[in-house]
Amino acid sequence: MEIPENPHHQPNRPILPDTQRVGVIIPAAGQARRFTSGSNKIWAELAGRSLLQHVLAVFEAHPRVGAIVVAAGAAERDAVEDVARDYKKVHRVVTGGATRAESVYHGLEALPETCEYVLVHDAARPLLSFALIERVLEATLRFGAAVPGLPLSDTVKRVDGEGFVRATVPRTVRTAEGALGGLTAVQTPQGARVELLRRAYARWAFQDGEPTDEASLIEALGEPVAVVEGDFFNIKITRPEDLPRAEQFYALLHPPSAKEIMPEQHGKETGLCYRTGFGYDVHAFAEPRSGRKLVLGGVEIPHTRGLEGHSDADVLLHAICDALLGAASLGDIGILFPNTDPAYRNISSLKLLEVVRDRLQEAGWQIENIDATLVAEAPKLRPYRERIQLTIADCLRIAPERISVKATTNERMGFIGREEGVACSAVATLRRSLS
Repeated sequence: MEIPENPHHQPNRPILPDTQRVGVIIPAAGQARRFTSGSNKIWAELAGRSLLQHVLAVFEAHPRVGAIVVAAGAAERDAVEDVARDYKKVHRVVTGGATRAESVYHGLEALPETCEYVLVHDAARPLLSFALIERVLEATLRFGAAVPGLPLSDTVKRVDGEGFVRATVPRTVRTAEGALGGLTAVQTPQGARVELLRRAYARWAFQDGEPTDEASLIEALGEPVAVVEGDFFNIKITRPEDLPRAEQFYALLHPPSAKEIMPEQHGKETGLCYRTGFGYDVHAFAEPRSGRKLVLGGVEIPHTRGLEGHSDADVLLHAICDALLGAASLGDIGILFPNTDPAYRNISSLKLLEVVRDRLQEAGWQIENIDATLVAEAPKLRPYRERIQLTIADCLRIAPERISVKATTNERMGFIGREEGVACSAVATLRRSLS
């Protein structure tokens, strides 16, 4: 689903806002009327953790989220606060209201002043992905408000309390602009500028009824709400029978590694999980008059030309970063450090590698080894190879013997053979305890 062009779009603005400007509100004060266990569905267990823990973990790990506010029921606030202590980004746990709209409003008032954008996400949608968050954030920054949605393929009917059809919802309606179709099932997270959502709350006539979601509030202002592609796996747990389906989806999204399936085959390594990731990057050479330096593996290499890029264009470190992030399923450098963000202009890629190192540590991963291969006709890397390995090892705080950096040519073939650029591939293996 493509986002329509907006005449007010400013193409030079960063695609994604920086961390301090994005807040998340998780309304978790529901009454669980359709969840027959009698307890709030946020405590239902999925793969050994509660639904609330799954949601908090995703936003905690996302590099663009700076603060999380949870709106809890009054009777459960202490229990929610106990869970929230494990997540550093939780700014506050507030008491929610009698309705979703009231809970979100309390969360909105509790956001840090630095937050310019907010995502509101159901605590009962535990399978949201980084990719979905990125789509909603990007559209929110461009248009002011955005929701994820999936086209409805089924016929929708209104059914009364006795179980009889009372009306069929038409697929197309007539408006002043013509026929309007596009029936869409809307999900969360729903994004908005904080100022816009606050203004929408101030203008909504609550005496006439409750809004069904945040987008409804903004629509009532006459402001546009963009729709981005939703996620089939991003289901909402509403009834107990939804949990088995969520378990199936979770198993598809998180397949066990061979080490987790057959730990008895690994002798003294029993109880450890190993993951391997692959990274690749390529950069063109800049014009000689640009004055850019050639930096590879954090080391400045004497050469007539440097590489073109938003940062220092260290193609070797970029490939290593992606290999590490891929092994840990933590996204990629395009998500963490978008090349549209001026904060990363000309930044040393060693600083980016430090951030990746910290994220691995937070997730409990240790680096087993890194193997990288640089492909370039010139310059020759051999004189600098040992220094590069020591620099990377020092940055990652691991032994140099865990790092292998090799170089080869492309036998004068292709763009590399014509000395138009440099490419690098890297493989990284991580380990962590299964306990």
